[in-house]
Amino acid sequence: MTGKPQISITGATGHLGSALIPLMLDQEYRLNCLYRKHKLSIEHPNLKWVKGDLENTESLSKLLEGSSVLIHAASLISVGEDNHPEVFQVNVKGIEKVITKCLEHHIKLVYISSSTAVEAGNPMSVLDEAAPWKKNKEFYYGWTKAEAEKKIQDSAQNEGLNACILRPTALIGPPDFGPSRFGRTILDIHQGKLPMITTGGYNLIDVRDFSQTIINSIERGRKGEAYFTGGRYYSLKDLATRINPKKVPFCISVDLLIRILPLVNLYSRVFPMRWPINKESLITLKNAPRNLDSSKAEKHLLHKTRPLNDSVKDLIYWMSKNNKQ
Repeated sequence: MTGKPQISITGATGHLGSALIPLMLDQEYRLNCLYRKHKLSIEHPNLKWVKGDLENTESLSKLLEGSSVLIHAASLISVGEDNHPEVFQVNVKGIEKVITKCLEHHIKLVYISSSTAVEAGNPMSVLDEAAPWKKNKEFYYGWTKAEAEKKIQDSAQNEGLNACILRPTALIGPPDFGPSRFGRTILDIHQGKLPMITTGGYNLIDVRDFSQTIINSIERGRKGEAYFTGGRYYSLKDLATRINPKKVPFCISVDLLIRILPLVNLYSRVFPMRWPINKESLITLKNAPRNLDSSKAEKHLLHKTRPLNDSVKDLIYWMSKNNKQ
């Protein structure tokens, strides 16, 4: 038995979980981790896997048994309009069950939201925690994360829920077993397989750095507070140049790609594409904030981010070592 508290985690089998769990075990936390079908290939005396999902309140109770904190990282991204009902069920209805269980078990909630939960406004303006929640359902994933945040804040104010909210940007870096969409893109650029990129870009944060910020928030995250936990903004062209300067893909305007997207989608139905795109992802690329302010997280949660070149180099090395092609 260690002196560290026991922590429960949802979304434990994704890209974030694969980085977070080993880091927490190294720091001698005891973990209960939820999985639906397949566990990560991590076994440890301080790690207990609990089978279930957000729909099963019995499995949630089992997950939270003996824990003092729940890190809720489970979510579902939206791909066009095909899976909106599922996204709403997981991201919005799921948080209602999580809040109820956290109140019942008197444990702290660390909610992993998204920087897309708020209105970005002018991409060149500074984006901080004062930004309003996203109201437009056109970017459905961001809207569902905003709705979840509202429910958490309401419960914190009116029911005494002890919760803090973290808003990461795009996660990159190893380990990446999936691999994630971003990890796949980086590998394809490295191998010279990506035929083109678009204008626009992302604010990127190494998954290992964000994992440490999550751990810091267990003790340092303040009740009812939201924190932007980003890294730095990079255009896709800049990213591609850093990954493979000898073969930078052809660059097409993101505005043009949005306009011709119906034709692209029609083509992909006949000839399935290795790199599926949708309007939401393109709008995210276009409107990603160049100046995201993570100073609140840096001050309160000791949030830090390593150089992009280190993340890319480590990811490519990890993928090569683990036979990701």
